[in-house]
Amino acid sequence: MPAQAGPAARLRPATKPATWGYRYEAREITGDKVSGYNVDYRLRSDRSGRLTAVILRAETLEGQAATPTQVDAACIKAMGGRPGELAEVVLYPMTPERAKLGDAFLAGCAPKAVFFPLTDILNVTLVQASDEFRLNRLKAPGDTATFDGFDTSLDRLGMHMAETSDGGRIAFADLKDGRALIDWAPTPSRLQMVNGEGPSAISTTGTEHFAFRLEIDARSGVLEKAYALYDDLDLTVRVPSLPGDKQPVVKLRRTVTISRIAP
Repeated sequence: MPAQAGPAARLRPATKPATWGYRYEAREITGDKVSGYNVDYRLRSDRSGRLTAVILRAETLEGQAATPTQVDAACIKAMGGRPGELAEVVLYPMTPERAKLGDAFLAGCAPKAVFFPLTDILNVTLVQASDEFRLNRLKAPGDTATFDGFDTSLDRLGMHMAETSDGGRIAFADLKDGRALIDWAPTPSRLQMVNGEGPSAISTTGTEHFAFRLEIDARSGVLEKAYALYDDLDLTVRVPSLPGDKQPVVKLRRTVTISRIAP
């Protein structure tokens, strides 16, 4: 008799009120310079399937020095934070207005150490929660699916940015030690950024090539860990006073890890 297949892995948690704790750690490496952010947050679900990130703590890193992020009471209130929190941000479902990553997503007073980590946290959350990225088509290790192109734009914190990907691939890479390993890999994105305003503004163009692996508890569907398999940016800084072949080129590597902690 052929061996019977085991139960299918659950790739999403049940829709019910629950709270999970996570720590986000990101580093940007350019040459010998390292900077980044650390964020502790809770991911809260309700009976409707809504997912909300509750930001508890954030800090900025420069080299080995970590600086806690201080936010005044008025901004915490604007970001929906309650006592002991910095912010509460709905990650799923995303409305077209919130997807613009403007004030409808998070109040404009939000510091960089809160806003920028949320863009990675949002990506990972949507890979698991939204049918847009085809997680629902994966049933067993070896299964793959492609997803459509997407774009992101933002205009805040002195930065204007547009990023476009033509699509990508999601794969059920393995089932190991009770965890389903899911790889999400967009095609290389095209980036356009402008930092600052007026004559002193710095324009940058280039590409970002990144992919994330999600480690999901195969019994509960709860995310246990997520991390960037790679995240490489190749950027050209546009300096009007220099000829085209002399424009500065910046190569930047990012590491991103989201790990389960006590809520």
